Amino acid sequence: MKKTFRKSLCIVLGCSLVFFIFTRNTIAEGGWKKVENKFYSQMDDLSRSADTPAYLSLHYRIRKLYFEMDTHALHPVVFLGDSMTDEGKWHQLFPNVNLVNRGIGGDTTLGVLNRIDQIIALAPPKIFLMIGTNDLCFNRSIPDTIKNYDQILAVLHKALPQTKIYIESVLPFNDNLFPSRYLRNNENISSLNVGIKKLAEKYQDPYIDMVKVFSDKNGRLPAEDTVDGLHLNEKGYLIWRNQIQNLVI
Repeated sequence: MKKTFRKSLCIVLGCSLVFFIFTRNTIAEGGWKKVENKFYSQMDDLSRSADTPAYLSLHYRIRKLYFEMDTHALHPVVFLGDSMTDEGKWHQLFPNVNLVNRGIGGDTTLGVLNRIDQIIALAPPKIFLMIGTNDLCFNRSIPDTIKNYDQILAVLHKALPQTKIYIESVLPFNDNLFPSRYLRNNENISSLNVGIKKLAEKYQDPYIDMVKVFSDKNGRLPAEDTVDGLHLNEKGYLIWRNQIQNLVI
C-alpha cells in the first residue's frame, strides 16, 4: 500500500512540475481550460501502458488518489458520477449540507465499479448517481452498460442497506455544438435511460428524470444551459439543484 502510494505521489508531483513548465509556453494559446485539457491529454498518453483500460485516465487516477487523502465529515451525502458531477460546485449549491463530490470527468460504469469501495467507506446516508454517457462514448453497448450499472447498484445495496440511492437519468447533449462519438447520440441515451429506469424499479430506488428539464423541442440539451453542448454551465447546475433540492436537504 505504501509503495503504491509513493509511486502515485511521485507521478502526481512529476506531472505537476511538467504542468507548470508546460503552461509557461502555452497559456497564451487559449486560457487555462485549453491548457488543462492539453496537459491531461499529453500526460495521459505518457502514463499509459498498452493494457491500461480506457477509463483509467490520468485525471481518473489523480482524482481517485485525491479521494483517498481527502478529509471530510462523517457520513456525507455523496454525488457520484462523471464530469457532469465532477464539475458541479455542490458545496456552493448546497452550502448547509454535509456532502462530498465523487465525480470524475470521463468516468464510466466500470470506473465507478473500480472505486466503489471508496464510496462504501464513506457510509453515506444518500447517494446521487449519474453515470453512463461515457460508456457510449467508449463504444460500450447499452446492454453491457446496463449490466455494469446493475452491478453497481447490487454492490451498493448489499454493503449500504440503509443508504438511499437516487438514480438520475443521463442527460441529453447538443450535437449541434458537441460532436457525437461512437454510440453516444441522443437516441441511444434515451434507450440507456429506459434501462436505467428499469434498474431503479428493480432495486426500488427513486428515479429522477432529468431529461424533461434539460431538453429543447428537438430533444437536445438547450444551448443556454451548456458551456460546450455536453457539460452544464452555471444556469444548468441551478436547474439540476432545483430538481433535487428537496431530496438532498
